[in-house]
Amino acid sequence: MAFPDAWLDELIAKNDIVSVVSSYVDLKPKGRRLWGRCPLHGEKTPSFSVSPDKQMFYCFGCHAGGTVIQFVMQMEHLTFREAVQRLAERAGMEMPETANDAVMQRERAYKERLYEACKRAARFYMETLLGDKGLPGRRYLASRGLSADAVKRFGIGYAEEGWDHLRKHLLAEGFTEQELLDAGLLVKNAERGRVYDAYRGRVIFPIVGANGRVLGFGARVLNSDEKPKYINTGDTPIYNKRNNLYGLHLQKGKKLDDLVMVEGYTDVISLYEAGVTNAVASLGTALTVQQARLLKRYVPRVYIAYDGDAAGQNATIRGLDILRAEGLDVRVIVFPDDLDPDEFIRKRGKDAFDALKDQALSLNAFKLDSMANGFDLTRENDREKYAMEACSFISGLQPVEQGRYFSRLAKKTGYPVDALVAQAKTGQPAAERPQYRPAAAWNTKKDVQTEEETARERAESMLLHTMLQSREATLAAVEQGALEMFSVPAYQSFSAEIVAAFAQDAEPNCARIMGNMQPEDAERVAAAFREDLPKEDPVRMVEDCVRRIRRLDTEEELGRLKIQLADSTKTINEKQEIMQRIQSLNRELRG
Repeated sequence: MAFPDAWLDELIAKNDIVSVVSSYVDLKPKGRRLWGRCPLHGEKTPSFSVSPDKQMFYCFGCHAGGTVIQFVMQMEHLTFREAVQRLAERAGMEMPETANDAVMQRERAYKERLYEACKRAARFYMETLLGDKGLPGRRYLASRGLSADAVKRFGIGYAEEGWDHLRKHLLAEGFTEQELLDAGLLVKNAERGRVYDAYRGRVIFPIVGANGRVLGFGARVLNSDEKPKYINTGDTPIYNKRNNLYGLHLQKGKKLDDLVMVEGYTDVISLYEAGVTNAVASLGTALTVQQARLLKRYVPRVYIAYDGDAAGQNATIRGLDILRAEGLDVRVIVFPDDLDPDEFIRKRGKDAFDALKDQALSLNAFKLDSMANGFDLTRENDREKYAMEACSFISGLQPVEQGRYFSRLAKKTGYPVDALVAQAKTGQPAAERPQYRPAAAWNTKKDVQTEEETARERAESMLLHTMLQSREATLAAVEQGALEMFSVPAYQSFSAEIVAAFAQDAEPNCARIMGNMQPEDAERVAAAFREDLPKEDPVRMVEDCVRRIRRLDTEEELGRLKIQLADSTKTINEKQEIMQRIQSLNRELRG
């Protein structure tokens, strides 16, 4: 949604970018800016700058830039609205849609009560684990090789046997029974009307959201013979398992290349203990589209590391297509001997896990291998059936991929590559073949941000920056038709806002204008302001920029015309017209 200008102005004013950024990185003054090592990509030499005057940041290393809103979005992996809400909470401001709505204010206040109840429940369970009554839980955790550090880092607790230990504790702290029911901490027997603790005699794993707040719990029995092995918090006003990932809060503020997706709580914890600190789990549910989109905000690549048994492999296949559809690069780590990640890392260690990760299969390679599991490849008839089914699958891939997988299939089945290629051509009709869908680019940043800026783009950025200096400079740009010269869409929209502000005798508010822009557009505008302007007359600088852009456009047209002139298919009359235009443009350049 578009936030009211006045409200957004207040939000930005109460969240000074220097104050916000300084909570993540040390900044030191140099000239008119503050500098530090970029917290977004990691570096040894400071190239990250903050402009207090413009309330913007820009990194000369990774080219990230924008206002305090874009900074929080990138640091915390939040959407625009979530970043605005985080800053509003920091400043003690109500969101505009709730400020004057009594019903929404009551709902928000009630949710705060549920958050607080879950927080105190987590503390109660941990204190129980560490106390006299927590011995069964501690023995279980020790048997799983989990350390005291893991207990502290993941907030693991224990719910002792009994029907109302947590209920009594939280009622005494002022919570109502209904609040505890709504938070999923208590359950009610519909027939008897009895209310009791949701978890009893189980190890407790708090589920912490990306915002760092306890949302719910997973509870595991101590004896694997008991069923169900796990009980998880159901949907509540503050928790929906389809929208969360276990362990994701530990990735906050990190610059990650990939994440490892596992199935269970103990998988995440055991991997973390062994040094694999980028694992998350799907909270006892099949991977959802919402979870895939959440992952995409953090990383470009996901390694699926589900259990090695049949159930785990089936879950992997379902998850692959969901992740691929969201534009993520997907790899599959295959564990030997039906081991799960927890068992594998404890038996063989991090180096063995890293080796498996290096050998991870691509999405299509895993699908082909999984397809083979339905056949006995020691039997000729099964090999033939598998080869035909696999050929049908490969025929729907891109040509380059087909070459790789036909070779892989030939090694697996013993059939020559030529025979497999021929089979694919004579198999299913093209309309029936599985269609290859290329993954969308995960990074929405413009490629030009990471490439050398062209001369015209430099002139455009200088023009935009100069317009911001004064009303007279902006008026000069309008009179010379400069607004139509911008080829960068972000510059077009930002320049229009500058003109609108000066037309109302107001100073353009850079932070607010950029606050309402898409992250990639805000980065582009921040890049235009990355260097301080020389102390020259802004009107004359606008005129210089306009002349430079026109000259560059003329030179570009000349280049195109010279190519056309060399075209042997052009008639004599056409070439004469081209020559006349070239002569005219050359006169313009000389004049």
